[in-house]
Amino acid sequence: MGSAQDFVDNANEIPVMPPVAAEVMRKAEDPDSDLPSLAQLIARDASLAIRVLKIANSSFYSMPRKIETIQQGIVLLGFSTLRSVVVAAAMKDVFSRFGLAERLLWEHAIACGVACSVVTENISGIPKDQAFVGGLVHDMGKLVMHSQAEPQYQEVMRVVYAGEKESVEAEQDVFGFDHTEVGELVLRKWQLPDRLSAAVGAHHNPNDIDEATEGKPLAAVFQFADLLCIREGLGRRTPNPDINPLDCEGAEILGIKDHDLDDLIARFSETYDKEREVFG
Repeated sequence: MGSAQDFVDNANEIPVMPPVAAEVMRKAEDPDSDLPSLAQLIARDASLAIRVLKIANSSFYSMPRKIETIQQGIVLLGFSTLRSVVVAAAMKDVFSRFGLAERLLWEHAIACGVACSVVTENISGIPKDQAFVGGLVHDMGKLVMHSQAEPQYQEVMRVVYAGEKESVEAEQDVFGFDHTEVGELVLRKWQLPDRLSAAVGAHHNPNDIDEATEGKPLAAVFQFADLLCIREGLGRRTPNPDINPLDCEGAEILGIKDHDLDDLIARFSETYDKEREVFG
């Protein structure tokens, strides 16, 4: 089937950011952007604006007071965090165009975003909002592979759900590449930060990441959070309590120990139960 690059280049329909969200991300990086024009831009997409406000008022961002307008949200969040909120708000549109498999991927994406947010609360040097967005998009490659080659990806899912192989191994068998490679390429097409794209590409093997990208700790968060969500059965048919998220490179890189796990699981479950409707 060729390389992951060939697959992405030849794909009939790569998921795209909604136009307003893409423009907001560009403007948020422009030092000459002004607050009123950015607020007006977001307001052009009513559903996006509503989701931005819901997410901005969620516990992920812990604002000191309720955000009632987009302009107020920009002031309190700042341009950098706003960019992450807009990406998060736009993800529902990216996932909602397909069927059951994508709904399971979306459930897992939300859960992983929450888990990444919880894991980074006590880890310095990793922006919480970037970790949250990374959790939402870490399996974007699966969405693209399924949408572009559904019969082949159904076989991958059959093998994974039967417990015969993990997703990366099954994808390599069927496609010759895996969702981490495809996901990284798609995020680069979206012009998301290199650190985030590289971390998504290495989220099953964070020690393989190029140190120059500064993405290893972020990839470690994605790997640990991913396993935590699979253990809890989020995006899978059933929980798998035999999975220990501590048995991965990511836990070692982040310095997460046995005595940390119960507290992390409890905080994740509480936060996920409280905030998952934000993305409904």
